[in-house]
Amino acid sequence: MRTIETTRLPRWIAIGLGAMLSLAVTPLSEAAEVCFTTFGGGTHVQFKTTATRLKAAGEKALVGRIFGGLAPCAGLNQWPLTGVAIASGNQIILGFRASTVDAAGCGAVDYIVNLDATSLSGPLQLHNDRNNGSNTSTLNPAACANPFGEGEPSSLAGEDPNGNIVP
Repeated sequence: MRTIETTRLPRWIAIGLGAMLSLAVTPLSEAAEVCFTTFGGGTHVQFKTTATRLKAAGEKALVGRIFGGLAPCAGLNQWPLTGVAIASGNQIILGFRASTVDAAGCGAVDYIVNLDATSLSGPLQLHNDRNNGSNTSTLNPAACANPFGEGEPSSLAGEDPNGNIVP
């Protein structure tokens, strides 16, 4: 019966652990957010996903935020997005809602976008039932921007004034 020499054992353990860790690490070459602008670049749309996942065939849930050149609603200047992406061939259909508060002059806004999978750009239509308003624009890929403004952290961490845990 052959045994591994005790001097070689730590090296084999290190090699094995290194191989397992290299398989578990996600590639850092792609950002965890896909970002767009619309309405002349003044409105930013950011989804928590990757371009690869967005382009993959099938249906997938979307979450994110919208901010920028929007009128403040009940004192807020950014809102969560929830929706779905359906990709097939060279087309990605996005349907999502900006969940603004139900206050005077506000109301949830529904978006539908037909993206070209190659350019990640395409026509956007929106509708706000509360204000009975609709508009069109183009959704274009863009660098991700800080929704909190210059000099502010790019995300919240800890607790808000009400004691709610924020990511």
